[in-house]
Formats: sequence, structure tokens, C-alpha cells
Amino acid sequence: MSSPQRWLLFWGVVLIWLALCFLLRALEVTRDVLGVFWPGFLLLAGAGLLISALVPARPVVGEETITVDLQGARQVSVDIEHGGGPIEVTSGASPGAALTASRGIGMKASSHLEGDRLAVKVECGLSFLPVLGPESGVWRLRLTDEVPLTLSMESVASQIMLDLQNLPVTYCKLEAGASSITLIPPARMANALLDVEAGVAVLSVRIPEGIAARIRLEDGLTARTIDPNRFLPVARGLYQSPNYDQAAHRVELQLGGGIGSVHIH
Repeated sequence: MSSPQRWLLFWGVVLIWLALCFLLRALEVTRDVLGVFWPGFLLLAGAGLLISALVPARPVVGEETITVDLQGARQVSVDIEHGGGPIEVTSGASPGAALTASRGIGMKASSHLEGDRLAVKVECGLSFLPVLGPESGVWRLRLTDEVPLTLSMESVASQIMLDLQNLPVTYCKLEAGASSITLIPPARMANALLDVEAGVAVLSVRIPEGIAARIRLEDGLTARTIDPNRFLPVARGLYQSPNYDQAAHRVELQLGGGIGSVHIH
């Protein structure tokens, strides 16, 4: 079922429930219409969340997009505020665009030029609600690979894909709540810093072949699996590629918060 169909179904049931509440008042079964309506509404909203989670939205071909022009900038900073639900951030913005994103209810994008730096802010709503989000139920953000990037993202309960492999990202800060996170660091930067602070999350980091990495983990991270053939323990909470200091392409990972499990390979 597509998002518009869910939207119609959800509000159709809500209107029927409201009509029933007024009917109960007319029949003198109750005098407190709102007192009866709100518990039922919350029940319907909860059922809508469960249905959206158990029955994913059908992917839509040719989903409507929103584009933020590069405006001749020589560097771009992207700030993403994400309310929840599935989100994908990767390369593939249209030529001359700083960002191309799926349009949907709850999406706002703005930008302003500061010298040669373009500051872009994106707000994404709760895509797992039947009345919000893009057509496919997944926020998809495509960033430019034409100029250096910095990325900052805040998200609540989410399914997050950050594929930075083909992006010139120098710095990325991710703050997330209870989430499932897949992170792929940049593959062609001399130095890149990725800082992740997450709640009770499952984090999978896929470091491209040929990229050297230095990995810092805060104490308290529970389960961790780190490829011993690529990243050697050099101190408490610190792992590093053997050739890190001499490598042409390097990434540094700082992982903290209440992350439940970390898998790095």
C-alpha cells in the first residue's frame, strides 16, 4: 500500500470514529465526546505505526524531488534534522546542485551563501507516520560530489543509511537515538573525521578496501566486532590500520554514546 493510500485509509477511519462518538452522544450513551474520541484516536495512530512498520510502502518510480542549487559555492555544509523513520544519505545530486532530496509532507530545505560556502539545512518529518513523509516512505537525500562537504545530522528512532563512499566529506557528525545505522566512510579523502553519538543503536561500519582507519570507541559500548585483519588494537578503545600514518586515504572514527553493538569491517 502506498503512502497516499495509507493517508486516505487512516483519516477515513478517524472520521468514522469521530462520527460514531457524536452518534453515541446523540443516543445519550455518553456526553463527553472528546473523552471518548481521544483514546480511540491514539489507538488508531498506534495501529497506523504498526501497519507502516510491518507493511513497508511500495517504492515509487519517479518520486517528486526538491533541489538546492550549488550557487557557485566552493564548499558546502549540510545540516539535517530528521524526525524519524528510514532515511538514506548518499551521492548522486543533480549536476550543479548541492542536494537533491525526495519531497514529502514534513520536508523543508533552505540554503544561504556565506562567502564561498553554501550552508544547507534540511528538515525531514516522521516518515513512518501514514500522513507524513515522501511517497515511498523513505527520505532519500543525494549530495554533491563536486565540492568538499561537511555533514551534520540529528535523528531520533530511525533506520539510517549514510553512504559517503563517493562523497568528498571532510567531517561528519551523527547524533541518533535508538536506531539501526549503516555507515560507509569516504573512500577518496586524504583525511576524514566521522563522529557518531548514538543511543541504544546497532551500528554497522563498512570501510572501503584500500582505506586506512583509526577507530576510537568510548568505554561502555557493549558488543563490538572489529575486523582483526584490517584494524589492530593499539590502546584501550583504539584500533588502527597498520599503514595508517603512510596511507594516502584515511578516515578517523569516533564512536560514543550508548551504542548497543558495533560491527566494523
